[in-house]
Amino acid sequence: MIASPLAKVYEAYSAVADGRVEMKEDEAYVTSSDYTKKYTVRFLENTYSSNDNATIWQHYAGYPIIAVALMQGKVAIRKEILSYFKDVNWKQLNTKYKNNYQEAITAFFKEKQIHEDTQNMIEQVMEETFEEFCELSFVIKGNRAKKIMIEDGV
Repeated sequence: MIASPLAKVYEAYSAVADGRVEMKEDEAYVTSSDYTKKYTVRFLENTYSSNDNATIWQHYAGYPIIAVALMQGKVAIRKEILSYFKDVNWKQLNTKYKNNYQEAITAFFKEKQIHEDTQNMIEQVMEETFEEFCELSFVIKGNRAKKIMIEDGV
């Protein structure tokens, strides 16, 4: 499996902070940061699959899988920093910066007006979360569940 970019941990934290992860018995639905799509993450023992583009096309765990791992407690959530990740439209940032994830993260810190000391602490937590996730022995696969498109006002 290819390692996920660190930026996907930031996106996963936002999904958790916004309550965009709906857990079921053997699958979860993760709503995108722009609220236009709902991804299906399926899990059974140590196998996880998702129908987000990163997982299907780039062959690494996209943020929906990381968000589910956070919700399941397989990776620790640092609740004290969740509020910084609320209401971040990562889709918009990633598009604006042409998927240069580091530029998108820099813009996130700037838009949220996060003080340098707090930024350093958040960056450290994201690194630790990333390392913890990478240490898990998962089988990651894409799935072909139909993406659920969310209409305005629904």
